[in-house]
Amino acid sequence: MRWYQKLFWRIFGAIWLVSILGILISVGVYQELAQEQERHGLQQERAQLYAEQVIERYESGLELDSRQSRRLPIWVIEEESGRQIFGGKRQPSRDALRFEVESQQGNEYQVFFPKAPDSRMLERMFHFVLSFQVLWLLIVSLISSLLLAWLIVRPINTLRAQVREVYRSDDWRPKSSFALQDRQDELGELAREMNQAARYVEETLNAQENLLRDVSHELRAPLARLQASAGLAEQKLGEDDKLVVRINTECARLEKLISELLLLSRQQVAQANQKPVVLKPLLHELVEDARLLDPEREISADLNALGESVRCAAEPLSRIVNNLLANAVKHAGDSAKVGLKATSTSDELKVEVFDDGVGVPGELLAQLGQPFKRGANSSGYGLGLSICQRAARQVGGEVRFANRDSGGFSATLTLPLS
Repeated sequence: MRWYQKLFWRIFGAIWLVSILGILISVGVYQELAQEQERHGLQQERAQLYAEQVIERYESGLELDSRQSRRLPIWVIEEESGRQIFGGKRQPSRDALRFEVESQQGNEYQVFFPKAPDSRMLERMFHFVLSFQVLWLLIVSLISSLLLAWLIVRPINTLRAQVREVYRSDDWRPKSSFALQDRQDELGELAREMNQAARYVEETLNAQENLLRDVSHELRAPLARLQASAGLAEQKLGEDDKLVVRINTECARLEKLISELLLLSRQQVAQANQKPVVLKPLLHELVEDARLLDPEREISADLNALGESVRCAAEPLSRIVNNLLANAVKHAGDSAKVGLKATSTSDELKVEVFDDGVGVPGELLAQLGQPFKRGANSSGYGLGLSICQRAARQVGGEVRFANRDSGGFSATLTLPLS
């Protein structure tokens, strides 16, 4: 996500832009109206003084020269007779300003004068934008917009961090802080709803794990009796009997399914009291084990970007990578090539298992890692990738699944080395 796509900068930009434009327009318009009113007042004073001189000459019987109106164009109309006594042949325009004058003899006259054109408006606006007042408004609106955006986004970021922690740790216990829960606004309601949802998810997952564990244990006893009966049938019918072979095959499948269910229900990775081992020999050994599953398949290993002394707990890494390699060998396709690539930094390890097969349908890709989610042509139980995902989360890592641009499927394991 780029910086300008973040909610904080969008909120800040919107608030600051609207506030500064509103302030600038309001102040600018108010200032312009005030100056226009002052300008018209000065012009009216000049027009009034000039009109009084014209009226005085008119009532004294002196001749009026309309050409003098070029100095200040005004029109003087005697109100009683409605006769224009000054202003030439032209008539006052519709937008001309008007006021009344009463002469010393008690006669009333109407005086019209045009609005003075404003040729310095752009210059005044330019100086206004560069003034100290505008700079101060920019600073105040900037600080207030930053503060308001921070107040909105900060609790949202807190909730986001807590959701991320829940997802990575696979621990669905309520995580929202008491400060957010105690808020009496929409964000407080959101925090309480998230806690309630997390509590519901935790109860559902616990119930699912308990069900898987109980079912697995309950299946052990009838499976043992079935295997004993298969042994008796083998003694009577012989090892090569088709019925006996079929029974033994189904018993082996049930045994494998029950083992995976138990492993999935425990969600444990045996990492306690483990000494870290050097990764390169371990990964080479895992690749060799995968080649035993299908000796005819080409399986490559690229460990050049992996440090010679990089160490990690053997059990979680072995379990995850072994499952990923087995899944690739089993589902990539008969002629597909399988590869493993490992890279490391000072604090992170990445192991990618990939193939050049047909990939995974888009509607299934987002569901990988969930128990019993498998493709239409898969012969497994849909538990292998789920075990990998949960095992990675137990040690602070994650497994991501994706289709490769060049074709095929990849699973990338990321583990912290700290």
